[in-house]
Amino acid sequence: NPLRLGTIVPNQQRYNEHKDAYRRQRNHFRSNPRALLELEAWRKCDNNYDYQLLNQGGKAFVPASLVGGGLSGYAPWAKADTFFSEYELHYPSSLILSESDHSYIIGNKASYDGRQYPLALTEKRPEGQGYCHTLVIPKTRIYNVVDPLATENHCFVLKELRDHFFKFWSNEINRDAVLARARKALEERESALVHKGPRHPQYTQSVSNAVFSDFERMKSVFRLLKAEDFVLGFHVFPENSIGHLHMHVFPHDNYFREHSTKDYDYKTVPLQAILDVEEEDEATSAEELVDLTADSSSSDGKVPLNGELPSNAEVPSNTEVPSNAFVAVNKSG
Repeated sequence: NPLRLGTIVPNQQRYNEHKDAYRRQRNHFRSNPRALLELEAWRKCDNNYDYQLLNQGGKAFVPASLVGGGLSGYAPWAKADTFFSEYELHYPSSLILSESDHSYIIGNKASYDGRQYPLALTEKRPEGQGYCHTLVIPKTRIYNVVDPLATENHCFVLKELRDHFFKFWSNEINRDAVLARARKALEERESALVHKGPRHPQYTQSVSNAVFSDFERMKSVFRLLKAEDFVLGFHVFPENSIGHLHMHVFPHDNYFREHSTKDYDYKTVPLQAILDVEEEDEATSAEELVDLTADSSSSDGKVPLNGELPSNAEVPSNTEVPSNAFVAVNKSG
């Protein structure tokens, strides 16, 4: 059974490292006044603002050379745009695999097969992280998981991205749509290597044949995957490549990752790790509030404010993570 080959075994130490990294980067971002000011301007689509932090030197937003351009018949790119912001305005609906009230599921534009990128630098691999690498993006402007909007209301947005994909994958017809989009990405990359100029010498016909035969070989097994067989992960700021929240989805078994990059596994923080951090921090805040209230009560023997909590107190309520939430962690790399 190919699903038994190279299965990634959860490693608690790595999982905890992911949690610590997310918590540290989230706190650093949200305590930065400049970051919060830029977020406010970006959500308003302010094209006159100088986005020094969010644009990360020009790599997180649409490149300046593309501003004013775009696909024929669709809205042109503006300075404050990213490749995922207002997705439906910039791309044909055929690129959207699924739509919910809050998010889109789209295929990765890049091929998942590294053999189609013979000249790519090892440290900057452009291919996807696994067979049929897919993305789930919110419709609203949310910059990254460190954006306060990503985790408000007990991580509603993040859970919606997860639930959208789970529901989508439960319909077997949709699995063929994912496969078709992935094959299109392979064909587009093939065309760039073969038909748009001289054929690249390292991308021989035998390599091309292997790329497409491997795709066909894995199709039947891919269709059998369950929702829990996928990595659901995020690249946390400042490790993100696009300045709009997007959840990476790809099979975590090495059988589906033989020719995909593992260079970004170190920065792919599992969704469940983020949910765990947020739940833990909510619980800690609630405990601190209880302690504060108890201290105030003991000081005069009375419950403060006639039995009510202070007006400026925030009382978080714990929300249980659904039992089918993704818990496996990609540990390679």
